[in-house]
Amino acid sequence: MNPEGYILQLQKEGARGAADRTVLALLSALSVLYGKGAESRLRKESARAADPGLPAVSIGNITAGGTGKTPVAMWLAGFLSCRGLRPAVLSRGYRGSAEKRGAVVSDFSRIYLSAEQAGDEPYLMARSLPGVPVLTGEDRCRSAEKAKAMGADILLLDDGFQYWRMKRDLDLVLIDSTWPFGGGHLLPRGLLREPLDHLSRAGLFILTKADQAGEQAKTDIRRVLTEKAPGVPVIEAWHRPAECLSFEEWQRGTRTAGASLTHVKGMKALAMSGVGNPDGFLRTAADAGLETVGQMAFPDHHAYTEDDLDRAEEAAVRQGAECIVITEKDGVKLPPRASQTGVPVYVLSIRVVFEEKGQSLLEKKLEEIL
Repeated sequence: MNPEGYILQLQKEGARGAADRTVLALLSALSVLYGKGAESRLRKESARAADPGLPAVSIGNITAGGTGKTPVAMWLAGFLSCRGLRPAVLSRGYRGSAEKRGAVVSDFSRIYLSAEQAGDEPYLMARSLPGVPVLTGEDRCRSAEKAKAMGADILLLDDGFQYWRMKRDLDLVLIDSTWPFGGGHLLPRGLLREPLDHLSRAGLFILTKADQAGEQAKTDIRRVLTEKAPGVPVIEAWHRPAECLSFEEWQRGTRTAGASLTHVKGMKALAMSGVGNPDGFLRTAADAGLETVGQMAFPDHHAYTEDDLDRAEEAAVRQGAECIVITEKDGVKLPPRASQTGVPVYVLSIRVVFEEKGQSLLEKKLEEIL
């Protein structure tokens, strides 16, 4: 197990022996320092936060890892575009080569950067949202200026809850219903990016993957949210499998006529992913009708190699899998040879679905700032 995987296991499962307890004690001490730093940064950066000059909506979370921000950001961009607006997505571009300097990933007509340059999530959004500019870079105030000059009239801050340098009109905070508060500890002891008391900044909570949690678990989450942010509405969302295409079809943007998920139903699959919540992907693959017979989980934002592909194919054969299934986020980083493997690779796309009353409330919140 790699160090990142070991730490994540400790964060979720706790210590199993003396060595683990020693590591957790060290992580706890580091969490205290992290918390003090987060409080200091919040005060300083919020005090001089810049006004972007356009309505701005942040899509973020309070924990590290996958809560489903990208599907929600894409839903918002699509909804606003259908209303005749010109949204632009501002992303950090984590681990992309343009992260430091910043760049335009796409404008209203074309994509300019590769996944390696833009980062996996910004590139995926640019690929999935033709006609919606996507900009990347640590300095999102600068990205906002570029977007405004390009003709955007509303800004979407992807993973923006901790970007305190820019004022925003609405903070949408996503909570993973299956593991909501990162073990209750700040990084690196747990997965909290800032103290739970900071949830009071939220304008609306979205419980993602709500169908994967029991009613009592969701009641407990709502109780914590009400305590930390009284009066802030809570809505539920589900991440549903949309379609499952061969890697070649997905790369080309072609579709199998009349088939979305039916052609893979019942297939035995090896699930391979480099996402924040690989177990959540397993559940989504099951929802798509796939029978997962094995899993290869890499660290979030993993850059795939030919060797990774070889190992996945070997594991698939060994475990009797008929295909290898990946997320779209993984698809943008997979070597081109993935379309020629002996065991076919399929890309499972995911869409977000809101409860009816929740979607109406979200739309109302958006209308209030426009």
